[in-house]
Amino acid sequence: MKRSLYWVTNDLRLNDNIALNLASQSEQLLCVYVVDKKWFEPKNYQSKPLGDKRWHFLQGCLSDFNQSLLALDQQLYIVYGDTLSSLTALCEKYDITDVTTTRLPGTYENNLIDELGQRMPDVDIHQVDQFTLFPHHILPFELEQLPISYSKFRKVMADISIAAVTPSIESLPRMFANMPSPTIFRPPWLPNAPYQRAKCGYNFEGGETAGLKQLSRYFSLALPADYKQVRNNLDGWDNSSKLSAWLNYGCISARQVNHSITVFEEQHTQNSSTECLYLELLWREYFQWLHFKVGAKTYQFKGLAEHPPLTSFYPERFNKWCLGQTPYPLVNACMNELITTGYISNRARQIVASCLVNELSVDWRYGAAWFEEQLIDYDAGVNWGNWQYIAGVGVDPRGGRHFNIEKQTALYDPDGVYQAKWLTRGDHSSKPLDSVDAADWPVQPLND
Repeated sequence: MKRSLYWVTNDLRLNDNIALNLASQSEQLLCVYVVDKKWFEPKNYQSKPLGDKRWHFLQGCLSDFNQSLLALDQQLYIVYGDTLSSLTALCEKYDITDVTTTRLPGTYENNLIDELGQRMPDVDIHQVDQFTLFPHHILPFELEQLPISYSKFRKVMADISIAAVTPSIESLPRMFANMPSPTIFRPPWLPNAPYQRAKCGYNFEGGETAGLKQLSRYFSLALPADYKQVRNNLDGWDNSSKLSAWLNYGCISARQVNHSITVFEEQHTQNSSTECLYLELLWREYFQWLHFKVGAKTYQFKGLAEHPPLTSFYPERFNKWCLGQTPYPLVNACMNELITTGYISNRARQIVASCLVNELSVDWRYGAAWFEEQLIDYDAGVNWGNWQYIAGVGVDPRGGRHFNIEKQTALYDPDGVYQAKWLTRGDHSSKPLDSVDAADWPVQPLND
């Protein structure tokens, strides 16, 4: 008898879920999601892999997916603890013959799969390519020959067809008869403080239902036809699709987004804005395969470069950047929005990242890790790839990006509307950046 465990990760949906379709080809099925304790513990860069806002969004995703499974006489079995130990124990307890999961580019996730295979050599492990737009086997090059720049990748992939969206799953095998009844268990290491919805800015609702609703809403309006003109605005729900959070947790798939772009072009118009939407999707794709290729280099100080960048770590500067207390009002406004809502626009992300690296001379990895904790729509390949890009240790052939903050302010907030909205913590522009010098002595005012 085939007894399958479907390890749910960033694929929290019934629609276009090839992995769940494969796992359902068995007599019995256990759908498992592991909430790992390590997600809530600070790492080397002083930030946690999972912050409160993304944890709240994830809970919405899990609840919505469970409701979808219950409608098919299944349920999502949520386990709290160490991922590898939890999966191993479940495989042993329920005599699992097959484990199916979505293949992700993260080095941690792939190491888990390798270790699970070593611990359970008699279990067949199936990894399905569906987090990306293209499956691995269709790439027109070996992974080691991935083009060294996005522009070259774009040209190579121009004639590659994208697979159609698969239908929603309508039936699933039964769970194991000896499964214990679900109980409400809250381990002590989970965040205890109640979640506070942002009173200003945007609140994202997790789950496939909400993701499909936003996907339908955005493409049912004329918004995609004007995307290129408004995408760099700092504020405004309709300035971008806002699909990234649902896309990165797999509540919707990259193929579904691409299908919506295609349908919009067929029914309405095809222009530079709709092309730009697709190219944004392709950027996401490039960063995923780059992450697959370079692995741990994604997180190393010198990244893909021959030499490390000329930055260090200034604890006070980093802390002021995180809290929106730098000498740069626009940066402070962006960081206040991030702290409050877990989201800022792509333009805002570029501005604050450039500030940390170039103006504050802080190790870029601390900024990337802070984004990982704070961003609701965090994706490992996109986040760390973009930070490398800014720091000059990634795939940018020009060797990094330095955004002039005054110019960015004049271009994207000339009337100070955005700053007025988010500068809620006082004006720090006239205050000195450092209160201590390199020897950790207090910096004295010049007139003392």
